[in-house]
Amino acid sequence: MRLFAFLCLFSCVVPVHGGDPKPATLPKVVLVGDSIRLGYQNTVAKKLEGIAVVTGPKANGGDSGNVLKNLDAWVIKEKPDVVHFNCGIHDTKKFTATGKFQVSPEQYESNLRAIVARLRKETSATILFATTTPILTDRARKTRAKADYELSGEAVQQYNAIARKVMADLNVPVNDLHGLFDDKAVREKSITGDGVHFSGEGSARLGATVVEFVKTKLPGAK
Repeated sequence: MRLFAFLCLFSCVVPVHGGDPKPATLPKVVLVGDSIRLGYQNTVAKKLEGIAVVTGPKANGGDSGNVLKNLDAWVIKEKPDVVHFNCGIHDTKKFTATGKFQVSPEQYESNLRAIVARLRKETSATILFATTTPILTDRARKTRAKADYELSGEAVQQYNAIARKVMADLNVPVNDLHGLFDDKAVREKSITGDGVHFSGEGSARLGATVVEFVKTKLPGAK
């Protein structure tokens, strides 16, 4: 009986060694953007599997005002380590009746600054911005002939210039997704008949580029 009690006591105080260590928590990456982002998000998640947890809102991000309005639900509550965001295409919708953009250039700049300010105040994430992808104006006009707005490559260039200036002022790294399609042949092959969205190959190209950009900004990356 005394021997049994001694062995029980011994087993209680001897430290246990070995066993699998607790797995480290993977960093979290939140992707925010419109339907272009929805097209490449799965590629990013698959390529970063085991390296980072990738998430993003199920909803289309829409314009910069909508992104700003939904920051709590889409980003802040996720407690991300990295945020890769874009907004632009919806901002550049130009209504035929008024000749005005959905979000004016001045308001676009203000919204971008507000988005970055809130993310810096309410998260500890590294913030990354992606330029808006090209629009093939002729294709976009044909497919939206009966719409009350137009989309154009020229407007995208205008708004990208605003975004680049803002991000330079705020020291936010920019992932130039627009520049990925500078080659005319690649651009026309990658963008579908609606002049806006991407083929599977084009979305894969975008996803691979986002992966490489994000990987360099993950905690501990060299």
